[in-house]
This record gives sequence, structure tokens and C-alpha cells, in this order.
Amino acid sequence: MRYLAFVSLIFCLAACHKKIYTNRQEVAATKPLTANDFRPVFEKALYRCEVDGKFAIKKFHLSGILYLKTLEDKSTRVVFQSEMGATLFDFGWDEHDSFKVYSIIDQMNKAALIKTLKKDFELILVKHIKKQSEGQYTFDNNPDLFYTKFNLEKGFVYYVTNKKNELTGIENADDKQKVILMDIAAGTALKTLPESIKIKHLKANFTINLKRIIPENVEE
Repeated sequence: MRYLAFVSLIFCLAACHKKIYTNRQEVAATKPLTANDFRPVFEKALYRCEVDGKFAIKKFHLSGILYLKTLEDKSTRVVFQSEMGATLFDFGWDEHDSFKVYSIIDQMNKAALIKTLKKDFELILVKHIKKQSEGQYTFDNNPDLFYTKFNLEKGFVYYVTNKKNELTGIENADDKQKVILMDIAAGTALKTLPESIKIKHLKANFTINLKRIIPENVEE
């Protein structure tokens, strides 16, 4: 009896689980959209970065400067420094998008955190994204936005654009729930870095706010 009750509870919970991305209609694109249509092309970019979250009952806040650079060998570096200029982490991707941790402070040297940050930057920089999209869709609740879907190794990502073909958001989810939501600054053309990005980690319960502070051609 206890076993049957347990099984019944599992089926009840499964049935009550709220589905995501329902009422979807596929859009006939004029040409197939690829990852390259979204991948930003840049030389240098500097952002003010603020991280806020909660672990157990304790809130935390971290701020600093995030530096992104494309090198001559087509590799990419992402460096986060404190307000005092100390490097907190230095990540890199070679021209084939292979990831490397060049340095990271002991307090942040956690496999789960590195994996999370790596995923954030790869979604923004459109790395490790399958070249061809699965399709472009609209949803009944917002027919003016277009969601281009790419499958990931785990889950999928939607790159959200408006009727002007500007990037407005990035949404990562699995089959059960949304995992990461990114709000992109208005007027962001495709293949460019946004002026601001708000990253919401729904499962990890923290947010990252990025605001661009100087032009791309800043001197090192």
C-alpha cells in the first residue's frame, strides 16, 4: 500500500508540473539562421559587473570590472578584476572554442561555479552552440518576439529577437524548467555585444548585472 501511494504521488507531481514554452508556432525564416548570425564580433569590451545572490540564509554581493578581448589568433579571453585591480578569474577559449582556466582565486575555484560561469559566457559569446538552429518560433503571449532555438549538450537555448532583428534576450532551459534568463539592452544589433546584460540564474539563485562602461577601442 505504501509503495502504491508513493507511485501515485510521483505521477501526481509529474502531472502537476508546469510545462514551459507552450503555445508555440514555427516561423518560416527567409533563410536558415545559424549560430554565426548571433555570434558577436568584437575586439575589446569592458563592463562593470555586479553579482548578487543568496546562499542558504546569507546574502552576498561582489563587484568589479569584466574585460573581454578577441586576440589576433582568434582566441577569446574573459578577465574579471576586483575594484582594487586584483584578478579574480581569467578564462579563455581558443579559435576552436576549447575552454581553459588561466587563473582563478581559491574562493572561486569550485567546479560547479566555473561550469556555471563558462556557460554564461558561452551563451553570450555564442560558443559551443550547434551551427544550425532547430527553428524559429513565436509564442501566443508575445507574438512580436521571435525565438531561435539551438540544442545544447544538455537542454537548449533560445536567442530572442524583435521585429527589427535586434537581440532582446537569451533563455536557457531543459525539458522541465528555465535555468538562465538574460535580459539584453534595447537596440542590440545581431553580432554585437550589448550595452547591458542582466543574467538571472533561476536554479542557482543569483544574478549578474553587466553594464558597458567604455568604448571597444579602449587603450590597454
